[in-house]
Amino acid sequence: KTGISTVPSSPITGDIGVSPAAGTYMTGFSFTADASAEFSTSSQITGRAYAPTDYAPTPTILTTAIGDMEIAYTDASQRANTKGFNIE
Repeated sequence: KTGISTVPSSPITGDIGVSPAAGTYMTGFSFTADASAEFSTSSQITGRAYAPTDYAPTPTILTTAIGDMEIAYTDASQRANTKGFNIE
């Protein structure tokens, strides 16, 4: 639910993605679409970049991921803090 920016010398290990924001919210990368058009790659990323404008099934997967994130956040925010404020 936010954008991703980078500078040329910042490598990223793993997959990245944005949703519901467009893929243009990933800035500072030089992307190449995969032959399937389901994701893109970049020399800065050891992984894949996903956007809601990629071909199916990517938009559905991103929508599900956002929903799962919101459910997890809501669940965590409603739990009692049993450790106090000095979490180590």
